[in-house]
Amino acid sequence: MAGAGAAFAEGTSPGSAPCARMARRIAALVAFARAQVPGFASCHLLDVASQLGVRQTRLLQGEYVVTKRDVVERRHFPDTVCRGRDYYTPYRALLPRGVEQLLVAGRHYSADSQAQKISREIPPCMVQGQAVGIAAALALSSGIRVRDVDPAAIRRAMRAQGADPGDVPSANAASGRAGH
Repeated sequence: MAGAGAAFAEGTSPGSAPCARMARRIAALVAFARAQVPGFASCHLLDVASQLGVRQTRLLQGEYVVTKRDVVERRHFPDTVCRGRDYYTPYRALLPRGVEQLLVAGRHYSADSQAQKISREIPPCMVQGQAVGIAAALALSSGIRVRDVDPAAIRRAMRAQGADPGDVPSANAASGRAGH
């Protein structure tokens, strides 16, 4: 039921109303399958998740907001610190705008709605976590703010740990501008 959660839950406050609506929707879909889908006349629902999963609610505004175009065009940035499936994350997208000493990673990184939907896979989220962990350690050991950490230092540390920080763009990568 892709997208069904977004239709019934705003995702920012707990409550049973969205779950009750979802349960009714699931029951209606099972009834539809029994009545309309060949071979499903005797189907039974075994189980459903105990919690409603919400994939996207509010989106963080970082120093850079990754766009769908950035992801689709495989835009490589001068401050790239990690790579997804041939797309790149600039360090600025891991730095929330207007908040000091905070780094974000995973589905909370700074991206527009469409970019977030196509880039929230687990491996890129993990490597973003590695990048922000390294950035935090570098800031702490150097006595500087996290936003002042050199992305090249993050990439070097990631390489030393055996990760691919996206420092070498693939042949099909587009060049990103520093302020873009």
